[in-house]
Amino acid sequence: MRNAVKIGNLIVTTDNAAAIGEKPQDVVSAPDTLTAYLTGRVTFLEQLAADALPSHIILANFSGDEAWSRYVVGLAQVFEEAGLPCPPVNGSSESNMPTVQSGLSVTMLGEMQTRSPFARDNLIWYTYGLPLVGNEVLAQPEDVAQLQPIYQAWREEIVQQVWPVGSQGLQAEFLRLFDQQQIKSSLDVGKTAGPCAVILLGINPEKEQLAQKIFTRNFEKLRKTALE
Repeated sequence: MRNAVKIGNLIVTTDNAAAIGEKPQDVVSAPDTLTAYLTGRVTFLEQLAADALPSHIILANFSGDEAWSRYVVGLAQVFEEAGLPCPPVNGSSESNMPTVQSGLSVTMLGEMQTRSPFARDNLIWYTYGLPLVGNEVLAQPEDVAQLQPIYQAWREEIVQQVWPVGSQGLQAEFLRLFDQQQIKSSLDVGKTAGPCAVILLGINPEKEQLAQKIFTRNFEKLRKTALE
């Protein structure tokens, strides 16, 4: 697993966003619905990385009662894009103390799925999407890795391993995944990927051509060489 935690039979994933939203002092101005969607997609992708699917969502809302419904709509969009029913959403809102900036945290509880075993070293690895952060995500939505093809390929086991790339960028994930191998990519490997705008995908070698038909934009094969 990447950042997920296994508690009993449950897989727990979480992500948060701060100073992004509709309040005047937010650093990035964006609709609350979009902020919740982007936060929820990270949490959902972490579930796929752990070979799990969410069964419940816990929302912590620090933006006031009026933001709750907008956040729930954004979370529902994650599952609508993937083609799944949205799990129940519960949680709480900070309503006693007014905040000058937006904030939310999304936790998903998921159930492990039965999938074919695979050896990570035998997979063919691609990047999907571009490393984007902040206002870049708003300006280039077409370059953000899309959930529908990711989930479709994962469900059909064309993609055996989903590996989200977050604030530490591609290089940090290369070290976690590939250890002493050098990885070559045309992307900026040191740049933060914000809300997992770029994803590493481990492809079943027998289904590589199918993957190339599903992922038609910003889909680049990685080249691996041993460290000298």
